[in-house]
Amino acid sequence: MWYYRIADLVIAIDAVAGMPRMSNFEPFACQPAQPDISYRVHTYAPADSPVPDEQALELVSADMVNRTYLADGRMYKRVAMREGDARCMWFVQTLGQWSQADVYIPHDWLDYHGFGNVLSMEKTILPFGGLMLHCALIEYEGRGIVFTAPSQTGKSTQASLWEKHRGARTLNGDRAVLRATEDGIFAYGSPWAGSSDLYIDRRVPLRAVIMLEQAKENRIRTLSHAEGLGLFVQQSSLPLWEPELFEAGMRTLEKIITGVPMGMLSCLPDAGAVECVAKWIG
Repeated sequence: MWYYRIADLVIAIDAVAGMPRMSNFEPFACQPAQPDISYRVHTYAPADSPVPDEQALELVSADMVNRTYLADGRMYKRVAMREGDARCMWFVQTLGQWSQADVYIPHDWLDYHGFGNVLSMEKTILPFGGLMLHCALIEYEGRGIVFTAPSQTGKSTQASLWEKHRGARTLNGDRAVLRATEDGIFAYGSPWAGSSDLYIDRRVPLRAVIMLEQAKENRIRTLSHAEGLGLFVQQSSLPLWEPELFEAGMRTLEKIITGVPMGMLSCLPDAGAVECVAKWIG
């Protein structure tokens, strides 16, 4: 059994013998403890699919790598192994039983480096007050600042500028976890970091959420709650097809947007953008 602590949640993975441990998860390894979320890993032969025929499943979301289906009270997430390879991993979870799930991996590729991608934690953590956000997370003066926007908008660039000009530290360059708890709203590093390769196990109080858009000058304005909610939803993978998960995510979002300043930064990739945000926060 492998144990990890991610966003203050204990994750237990009942792995298959012979599977190598995942390097991006190791910074989050912890001592055995009562798990909040448990995953059981199984292997299967491609000829013996562990799920019903895909034609019999209801497709509810899809992108270039993942497909999510519903059928008979279960969620099925299909994750492609890599481009041009017919093999895939499956994540299977009974709706309403969010603390446990099963993962199926082809028996002839146990060392697949993207195993963590199939765990569907962006949905599993929603009932725990968690929210996985497509963003860059930095720590500045002991608190977290999140930069979020569609891909290629400049999240990592802004994080790097803060490192250079303000001595900040980037905790994650692609997907951080936010949680609303009784003690406050916190941001966490995660095992999912995209090309940044920053797998840092750290929690910081969330100081601000900054939405980004490219512009010819640096300026920032405070977002209303309604504006912030609409932009936040676009970057947080809330499952519209599952009411319980969606409502849990919306409750967390409401706490974040009412408890943390949110700004829209129209910016250039220069030090002026840093000063603009610093003045707005300060």
